[in-house]
Amino acid sequence: MTSRERVKRAIHFENPDHVPHYLPDGQPNDVLWAAPWTTGKNLGPADIQSWKNKGQIDQRIDAWGVTWERRAGNETDMGQAKSYPISDLTQHHLYKFPDRNNPSYYIHTKQAIQENQNSDNPKYVLGVMGFSSLNEGIHNIIGLENMFMSYYEHPNFLKELIARFAEQQRQSIKLLAGLGCDGVMAYDDWGLQNRLMISRELINEFFIPHYRENWTLAHSLGMDVWMHSCGYIIDLLPDLINAGLNVVQMDQQQNMGLENLADKAGGKLAFWCPVDIQNIMVHGSAKDIENYVQKMVKTLGGFNGGLVSMAYTTPEAISLDQDKLRVMCRAFRNFGHYTPLI
Repeated sequence: MTSRERVKRAIHFENPDHVPHYLPDGQPNDVLWAAPWTTGKNLGPADIQSWKNKGQIDQRIDAWGVTWERRAGNETDMGQAKSYPISDLTQHHLYKFPDRNNPSYYIHTKQAIQENQNSDNPKYVLGVMGFSSLNEGIHNIIGLENMFMSYYEHPNFLKELIARFAEQQRQSIKLLAGLGCDGVMAYDDWGLQNRLMISRELINEFFIPHYRENWTLAHSLGMDVWMHSCGYIIDLLPDLINAGLNVVQMDQQQNMGLENLADKAGGKLAFWCPVDIQNIMVHGSAKDIENYVQKMVKTLGGFNGGLVSMAYTTPEAISLDQDKLRVMCRAFRNFGHYTPLI
């Protein structure tokens, strides 16, 4: 069984030989994550302005036109967004998107995919869309507070802007299909700690039709659809499944419960997850981590598939103990064998 076949069978519940892996332990993995940060070059439109000192603060304007500020000289601080390129949603048609679907930005990705295709054991290629977010993509350029208000004050203009963004996503999907990707990856956090960010009704009105259209396009081009979404999103999973989502990537699960996730979506939606980063990976013991991995395999992976392992991609953000990371990787390797959910 090739790595590509293992992943495909896992996310479509077709009884692979073991849980597919994407782990930073130096052992063989099954996923080629084709993103700028994994193919060695962070290519894309350049910032309009790099960090410049403005007295007590440093300031920059990114490729989207968002102005960021941080304390002067604090190079580890990503900064805070202070102003947005679309200040008046009724004039959104004047905003020009950055050229993130330019094929020239994907030269290194294309090379990595070609090398993978020519290997003895090709991995499953997961490509990240240049326009990777609808929800986050919009509030990044108009501001989150402005977006919350726009659902009620300017709903038609907001729908127009989302539709423009969704069209850019379709171009991203077509580009990745042409590169030979097996799946496409999107990002939209929809949850707070214990509830959705906005109502399920608003998500269904403003976003689900675009998800359905774009994901149908991806499927027609032979690709699966993966999406990162953290927070308490369990109530939204049926809508995402009905729209065509194949795999959800979530870094926290304990706030919803593994059994609850399996009851709600098991056998219909696959999960790409590390051990819960809010609790077990930070506060748990090595034994807690091992037990949690086994529980993930039994619940999320209890449908002749349904689980792909991974590690949290920015461990420094949670001050992750490297010994715990090694325990998690070893546990996934040792216990990652599917058994039917009883």
